[in-house]
Amino acid sequence: MPVFLCLPPWTDVTLYDMAARSILRGGVYYRDVFDTNLPGFGWCLAAVRAALGPGYELLRAVDLLVVGGIVLALCGWVRRCGGTGYAVAWFVAAAVLFYPFTSEFSHIQRDVWMMLPALLACRLRLRRVCAELAKPLAAPVVEGLLWGAAVWIKPHVVVPALAVWLVSAVLIARREPGRRVWADFAGLVLGGLVAGAPGVVWLVATGAWPYFLDIFLNWNPDYLSDNGPLPQRFGTVFNCFRPWSNLQFVAVPIALLALWETRVWSRHAGDPAAVPKRVYRPAASESEVAARALLAACYLAWVAQVVLVQKAFDYVHVPVTFLGFALVAGQRWCAGFAYLLWFALAGLLTHAADTVPLLRRGADAFNDGNLYVKIENHPLTTPLTWELWPRCWREGGSSDLRDRLGVYTDVHCAATWTDLDAVAAFLRPKRLGPGELNCWHDSTHPLYLMLDLDPATRYMHYGTAFTIKSKRATIARAVIESRQRFVVSDLLWTTWDRPALTRPESWRAGDPLPTWLPPRERARYPWTQPVVFRSGRYVVHKIDPAIPLGPVRVPFWTDLDRLGARDMDD
Repeated sequence: MPVFLCLPPWTDVTLYDMAARSILRGGVYYRDVFDTNLPGFGWCLAAVRAALGPGYELLRAVDLLVVGGIVLALCGWVRRCGGTGYAVAWFVAAAVLFYPFTSEFSHIQRDVWMMLPALLACRLRLRRVCAELAKPLAAPVVEGLLWGAAVWIKPHVVVPALAVWLVSAVLIARREPGRRVWADFAGLVLGGLVAGAPGVVWLVATGAWPYFLDIFLNWNPDYLSDNGPLPQRFGTVFNCFRPWSNLQFVAVPIALLALWETRVWSRHAGDPAAVPKRVYRPAASESEVAARALLAACYLAWVAQVVLVQKAFDYVHVPVTFLGFALVAGQRWCAGFAYLLWFALAGLLTHAADTVPLLRRGADAFNDGNLYVKIENHPLTTPLTWELWPRCWREGGSSDLRDRLGVYTDVHCAATWTDLDAVAAFLRPKRLGPGELNCWHDSTHPLYLMLDLDPATRYMHYGTAFTIKSKRATIARAVIESRQRFVVSDLLWTTWDRPALTRPESWRAGDPLPTWLPPRERARYPWTQPVVFRSGRYVVHKIDPAIPLGPVRVPFWTDLDRLGARDMDD
């Protein structure tokens, strides 16, 4: 836990922290902070900040509480599916070995937080299916409230919500008249509307409604049109978290067998369908059949929305992994033990490879050629983790610890915190006012919070915003017309060769910019503006009104090695 609490926040977290700060200060969402998503996560962070104050250790502690709630809800569901006490214990062990040791990219993210109200809604749905509620027609309203709360965090949750209800409707229709099924659906919709109404009122009352509509009607269609190739997104389900994602090869057939056993194609009551007993343990009761069916529906629908709707980011696969753990545990399989054994053996092999060159070459060759399994140390078997663990207790999330603990420390969207400290120390005496600082690249955004400044424009993730091709001119015009006095840029946005930053040949005397930056790029903003300070990868530019800004855009990160080869503006 101390190591988890001291990990650096990801750039998405700093964006939503800025949104939360704007909300708490009476700002107008979407006008002051650009966001392509619903405002629910910003509300959540605003509530945390209002109750607990600043500090990412506190925010990470809340994240652990959310994940703890998810695991607890799934523990009960596993028992309802026929899982034994030891299966539940190893399910918890798998969750503990998995989530806290994923990269900071997956922490404090919307997909995980929306899972908690979604699972609570699913548990109510299970009680409704099993006729365990005193007022069966009132419970769907509460369930709808929970689904509605999840939708405000991320609307993609409607896919598993619909799937779970459809399967439940089949099961309910086997014993109740059709009008009760539709009354159940009406209560669900009513609860969702009740959950949605206060949010709409808030958007209207704060003046955010027209900006909200503009983004969702005019910006998001272009933004959502580029999700990457479908086969790639499907393959990521099975290799996103190597070797954790291998579990999906088992979870998918278990989920399909659960739906087959339930006979979801028929609304008529009957014995469960026959299943291959060598690979699937048949349910012992009707309630187990229902619990497995709803869990399978939730899991498969969640996989579907991840593959068909979302971009293939790590954090969207965290809920799928948790649900996969639960499906396997419902069959009394102890995946947690298997993974614990794997990481122990992998740790021994990795440490042995440090002294045996032949083993090192073999492990490297295996890792390079395998998409699904990777021989590497779990953080618990990494000496650095234990070396830094006492410092985490003493220092909390200091900049040095964040730089040393972070998994993604050499990518353009992850900050180097010690370098940012130096930039903040340089800018602090400048007494900048609102809108006078422009943090151009993603990893520089924490400076707004460190210096307590409002950004020069509402666009924080410029790299993401400029992928919306139809709006590039709008974004560029906002930058040109802003009150910016200083701009902070990130040299890691200009090269794939990360070690080039520290090579002497990358720098010429009298030239503050690296040699790899081509003339065409130097003629573009912000590189046209004078450099007044550099700390590692970060460069501070002072805006000179006498010098034209040049073309304003951020190259897409996959094109960094071709900056000098062609014009990237189209």
